[in-house]
Amino acid sequence: MNPVAFSIGSLDIYWYGILVATAFLIGYLNTLHNTKRYGLDSDLVQDLLFKLCIAVIIGARLGVIVVNLEYYLANPLHMLTRAGLGSHGAIITAMVLGYFWVKKANLSYWTMADAIAPSISIGHIFVRLGNFINGELYGSPTALPWAVEFPYSGQPVHPAQIYETLISGIILIFALKWARKPKYPGYAFFRVMLVHSIVRFFIDFIRQHSSLIGPFVLTQIIALGFTVVLTIHLFRIESRRRKEQQ
Repeated sequence: MNPVAFSIGSLDIYWYGILVATAFLIGYLNTLHNTKRYGLDSDLVQDLLFKLCIAVIIGARLGVIVVNLEYYLANPLHMLTRAGLGSHGAIITAMVLGYFWVKKANLSYWTMADAIAPSISIGHIFVRLGNFINGELYGSPTALPWAVEFPYSGQPVHPAQIYETLISGIILIFALKWARKPKYPGYAFFRVMLVHSIVRFFIDFIRQHSSLIGPFVLTQIIALGFTVVLTIHLFRIESRRRKEQQ
């Protein structure tokens, strides 16, 4: 499939950019809908979401650079000219900067995180579709009947992008349910992050395009770290809630 959707004169408009923009729009509208349901101030939320969108873009770019640091140090101009976004960088940057912005706006940090939670799945769906169209982030060689040969793969490979797209679609169904009526602040966000981290850890076994650190790539180590921390945190919260309800 041609990565270029259409051209305006000499300017090429890529499907990847269209899909990323669509993800931002749907995520923004869904988050705004959730915050209205939670009774949060719409003006404060819209200002916060605008800042978070910028943080996500910057963080996503930094995420790619950090994972492929050796390449970008050797080709520094490509930091600005080469395409690519990293979900971990986007999430971590938004969480860190969002903490200060949310507190300044006098809003609940974890309540806002719940409102945003479905957007994580939405982002994965559209970005991975863009990766598929671009012929990037594919998996290892396979003879399975649904294998795909991309321009640079040299042979049929796992369409890892489609695997993650489909799984993210399933997660989104639960994310929307969790975010509709969170049982406590952070309820939806913790669960969405945990499930996506587990999925990312296993998907990257067939999508190792970065240097190995021991048996794993860096994104797997980050995903494993999120998984461990979130599992322990959720266990503690749920245990405390059960004791309080007894």
